[in-house]
Amino acid sequence: MKLPIEASDDDGILTKNGTMIYGKEDDAVTIGVQPLKDETGNVSFEGVRTLITINESTASKEYTFAYDLPEGYSLITAKDYYRDIIDNEAVNENDYDTGEVYIVNKDNVIDTVIDAAWAVDANGNDVDTYYVVNGNILTQVVNFDEKTTFPVIADPSAWKIAKLVVLAYAAGDAKKYARHIGGSFKNLCEIILGIDTIKSQCKF
Repeated sequence: MKLPIEASDDDGILTKNGTMIYGKEDDAVTIGVQPLKDETGNVSFEGVRTLITINESTASKEYTFAYDLPEGYSLITAKDYYRDIIDNEAVNENDYDTGEVYIVNKDNVIDTVIDAAWAVDANGNDVDTYYVVNGNILTQVVNFDEKTTFPVIADPSAWKIAKLVVLAYAAGDAKKYARHIGGSFKNLCEIILGIDTIKSQCKF
């Protein structure tokens, strides 16, 4: 994953907790990158949290991440991943349009989950935000306005599934299970493996 242009000209500063900070305090935008790793039972998680701090209204509303993916891999929204279920079965489309984005391999197996976009302002109010996928490019749009109190924090976090996908597909077609529980891949994992809670927002 390549960082947005707002961070591309900065070498970054490594903090004590292992987070790389790109940008200075008086910049319109600063970006923090933190590696994530955890193992719960038979499930291994590896991921990255990208904290976008938007400090003022002059900042961009779009933050674009280019993914250098192996051959045959691609980015796909949850809505598009479950498109055959949505189109062919009597289901509520919103149950499958979770806002997540997946990285899938050549066999359409989910390799990485990018959590649904979120953003909050300095008062804790939600700021309208969403992803746009174009090929191997993921853009997070953050629609702050004149009512927004800065700074705004956005966090496009991604977690890679090391063992989970293997177990899920050994149990059968993941989409078959999704028919019964909606489109959230996180919920699908809980059903198949009997996990009560998969740590939310990658905050391990």
